Amino acid sequence: MNTGSQSLPGAPRPSPVLPNLFAMASALAVAGVAVAGGYQWSKAKQEKLLHSAAPEFCDAKLHGVALIREALSRPDTLVLFGSSELIPDVPMKGVDFFANAPTGFSVFPVGKAGTTALSVLQKLGGSGEELAGKKVVLSLSPGFFQTEAVDAKYFEGNSSKLQLKEFLWNDRYSDDLKKDVAVEMLKFPKIVDGDWILKFTLQHVVRGDAWSRGMLYLVQPYAALDRAVGRLQDNFEAAFALNAEPEVSSPSHFRPKRGHVLNWDDLFRTAEQQSSSLSQKAKQSPVKVTRAKGTWDNQFVAKMRKAQEWSDFELVLRLLKEAGAKPLVISMPLHADILEAQGVSEVARMEYGTRLQALTKQYNAPLVYLKDHESDPVFFVDQHDHIGSKGWWYYNRLIDDFYHDRLSTSAVAQQSRRLP
Repeated sequence: MNTGSQSLPGAPRPSPVLPNLFAMASALAVAGVAVAGGYQWSKAKQEKLLHSAAPEFCDAKLHGVALIREALSRPDTLVLFGSSELIPDVPMKGVDFFANAPTGFSVFPVGKAGTTALSVLQKLGGSGEELAGKKVVLSLSPGFFQTEAVDAKYFEGNSSKLQLKEFLWNDRYSDDLKKDVAVEMLKFPKIVDGDWILKFTLQHVVRGDAWSRGMLYLVQPYAALDRAVGRLQDNFEAAFALNAEPEVSSPSHFRPKRGHVLNWDDLFRTAEQQSSSLSQKAKQSPVKVTRAKGTWDNQFVAKMRKAQEWSDFELVLRLLKEAGAKPLVISMPLHADILEAQGVSEVARMEYGTRLQALTKQYNAPLVYLKDHESDPVFFVDQHDHIGSKGWWYYNRLIDDFYHDRLSTSAVAQQSRRLP
């Protein structure tokens, strides 16, 4: 009888646990190497192809943190936060104007239609430590300050769970700021759908008592893991988005041109010609007069004072101050022809500039308000807050002066800052 396969009495049997543990450890090691390799690949793609993403408005750029952080980390890239004015394809648009780094830097625009202050706050808050000491430009659309409430549909489409989590769990920001931001965010319950950790965090940040602080402390390890997974996914999505774009040389490959000054006078004449051409092509209908001049002043001022955008924009200024960033605020002018047709006089329109100046001064944020162009027929490309070539000429010159530390002596800035 064959007994070769039988164990001797009393002899220990080989345990299946050790081989299983070895297989599990091997699988985890392989997975770890694959994840680390993939992460390095995604970072390399971002470093090499970030400039290719500048004119694009993909989800990875608008809702993620990796690309914005990469742009902020570069001394030859200036991030411009704005709204729908960044989208129209008009000559002299900032991202195209600075594409080849004519004076040593490029512009990285972030924003899309409906990007109000709360959405900008998320993108800034998700920037992490990269925001400290960095110059950023904020483009303001006066139209947002003329409506009492933020459009929920637009805000929800611009909201980012990852950006908001990065802000809420960043120790750089004060509890008071986080609480005030969380109060605003909870007015839009759809932004936390399917994400209990974000909802839990917002609710307990708002409460702010000892019990809530204890609960946040207990959930902190899970929240950190949740953000780590989110950042990893975001890096991969950013890399794949860049991988689909044609490669464009990064401005880092250009020799710095800090001493180079463009011929702005020639560029201005070109911008005016382009703007006139755009105006003729648009063939806009004349603005219909609905009220006598000045008859709607009180209503206009009352509505503007109630606009939620003021308090939301103040939250942005508070965040920038706590982060140690160096902002420049550029505001487009109001549409004087449209408002006058609605019965709003220049006296009432002064309310916007006066309040904006007071608010930015409170937080030591340089402001350039382009009020002198509210009656310029070719400053805008349409009857919305979308600037044409002439508008972009002013933006580009201000941005260039800001980057090269010439803003305090800039004739354009001094002229445009004037308020009645």
